[in-house]
Amino acid sequence: MEELNIAEQLVLPCLYSLIASAAFGVQFNIKLRHMITAAIGATITQLIFISYELSGTREMLCYFFSAAAVSVYAELMARRLHVPVNMYLVIGVIPLVPGGYMYNTMITLIGGDVNAFLPQFAKAFGIAGSIAMGVFVVSAFIRLVRVIYFTVRYKGSKLFFR
Repeated sequence: MEELNIAEQLVLPCLYSLIASAAFGVQFNIKLRHMITAAIGATITQLIFISYELSGTREMLCYFFSAAAVSVYAELMARRLHVPVNMYLVIGVIPLVPGGYMYNTMITLIGGDVNAFLPQFAKAFGIAGSIAMGVFVVSAFIRLVRVIYFTVRYKGSKLFFR
């Protein structure tokens, strides 16, 4: 019985995110080898999100840590395979996108229920902000490390200050 519960909570959502992210890779016309590695990044993102969620972490932090993890994965894979980071980042963040929250928010807005709209809007906006901050923090850290590395390596070289 416990194995079925773990399969329902961990394995199936990761499988679904792999398939959905690969479908988005087809939509974005990504080559097969890059699509597979990008979809694996989305699966890792989903796995990290579920792990934090099951451990009792607050929802916004789950989104933040998952987005940071996919950002690290995207940076590493982009450097390794010599492709743009956005290719892995966009596909990897697909499982985190709060589409359902945004849909329900717009439905309540169109329906005129302002009391239900504001909390839903705040939650959807908070999730989107958490995802953006997770990506931003890792991107800024990587950029800082690169600037420090090139400053130390080329010590005032004109190559660095173009």
